[in-house]
Amino acid sequence: MLLVTIDDLGLSHAVNAAAARCTDAGVVGCLSLMATGPSIHEAFETASSPDLQISVHLNCIEPPFLTDVSFPSSVSGWMFRGNSLSKEVRAEWRAQIELVLSSGLMVTRLDSHRHAHMVPGLRDVILDLAEEYGAGTIRSAVLPDRWARTAGPILDRLGRSLRKRAAARGIGTPEKMLGFSRSGNVTRDYLLKYGDVIEKDIEVELVMHPAEVPVWSEGQTAELALMTSDWFRDWMVSLD
Repeated sequence: MLLVTIDDLGLSHAVNAAAARCTDAGVVGCLSLMATGPSIHEAFETASSPDLQISVHLNCIEPPFLTDVSFPSSVSGWMFRGNSLSKEVRAEWRAQIELVLSSGLMVTRLDSHRHAHMVPGLRDVILDLAEEYGAGTIRSAVLPDRWARTAGPILDRLGRSLRKRAAARGIGTPEKMLGFSRSGNVTRDYLLKYGDVIEKDIEVELVMHPAEVPVWSEGQTAELALMTSDWFRDWMVSLD
């Protein structure tokens, strides 16, 4: 089963507007909201459809934050400081979840900006928060395309470890995640190459980053064009 998720709602109007167009096209199953983004309140309206799952895109990488904290700005930095800063991250992530909930949206999933929740010290934080807020699923980066980027094998190993920890606590995870190696630049060729990993009896999350104008990748407008094309809709139907 394929779940198409759009990340970074709230980061900018360009992302929110693209997500609205993709939602109207009927090709989105989940929207992931970044509560620290400057356009988060606009994103609440975009995410108001009852047919969508809502995730919180927890952020401890890119300021500003909702609490008075200073965090490492890279995932590599978090590999060494996750344990020492876990208390501060817990407070920040709880504030982000509470902000999304204050809009009236129902949060059923959690993930994080640049997959920071998979590093030691932070994975237990997200699992605890999933239990606290009744979010039944968290993202685990088990990557069919792990060899396409240098960081892929490391992230894949962290994702598999998180998936085991989540299962032990009764929290769900997608079995596989697509989009990592082409983040912000997913193409038709990429989907055709990796589409055979999508099976009916497992959840495979395809993480997309469309935008009406480039926000952090020149490929984001092409992702939007792809997602709103007849080809993308037909490709999704062919997987059923």
